[in-house]
Amino acid sequence: MLLVLDSNEYIFGFGLLKEKYSKTLLSTIQQSFPRHTIRIPRVIVEEVRTHLSPEVFKEFILFINTLTSIDENSSVSFEIGVRYEMLGFKSADAFISAYTEWVGASVLVTENRHFLSKHLNLPFRVLTAQKILLEL
Repeated sequence: MLLVLDSNEYIFGFGLLKEKYSKTLLSTIQQSFPRHTIRIPRVIVEEVRTHLSPEVFKEFILFINTLTSIDENSSVSFEIGVRYEMLGFKSADAFISAYTEWVGASVLVTENRHFLSKHLNLPFRVLTAQKILLEL
């Protein structure tokens, strides 16, 4: 299964205040690769960088590099992003939604974008780390 993880999953998995489900999700993805894999845009990498120490950020980058490569933000179709903005999404929410659709991911894993799941016509599901772990 192809997943996009929001920045909070990485921050909670690698950061000082680890969250059990996010940490377990990262470990599960790593152990089940390539059956389950991730894609990540540069904007997520930059957000994670601001919340981790340099040493821990290096661990995060090593993790990413074993599973995928970093996509440049500009690669994402502008038209897809505009479509999400026209639905009333804030720019950051529109981008992560457009990115998730653009890469063809089945699920966007996040702890703080639950309102996205209220949009019934999304081409992907929005789940928390705890909920996606039940499926992996």
